[in-house]
Amino acid sequence: MLKHITILFMLISILSCDKKKSSISGKVTDQAGQPVYNALVNFIQCQENGDNCQELIIAQAYTSLDGEFIMDKKVGSKSKTKWITVYYNNKKVGQKDNVGLNNKNINIEVKL
Repeated sequence: MLKHITILFMLISILSCDKKKSSISGKVTDQAGQPVYNALVNFIQCQENGDNCQELIIAQAYTSLDGEFIMDKKVGSKSKTKWITVYYNNKKVGQKDNVGLNNKNINIEVKL
C-alpha cells in the first residue's frame, strides 16, 4: 500500500512540474497608435504540443480606457505554445504569438 501511495505521489509531482503561475500585461492599440477600449484579450495555450493543437484559454480580460490589460495569478504550462488573441465587436482583430507566462508590457497593434 505504501508503495502505491509513493508512486502516486511521484506521478502527481512530475505532472505538476510543468505548471507555473502566470502574470502578463500589455496594451492594445489601433494602427494609429490609439488605445483600444473594451477589446477582449484571450491568453491561450495548446492542450498538447504537436500538430493537433486544441486551444485552452488560460485567462481573459477586457482592455481599460487606456487600452491596457492585466491577467494575474493564472496557471499555465511552461512547455506549451502560448499566444494572445484580441477580439473587438465579436471579430478577431489581432494576435501575438510566442507569449511567455510572465511577459509584461506586451504591445499588440490591431486592425479595426
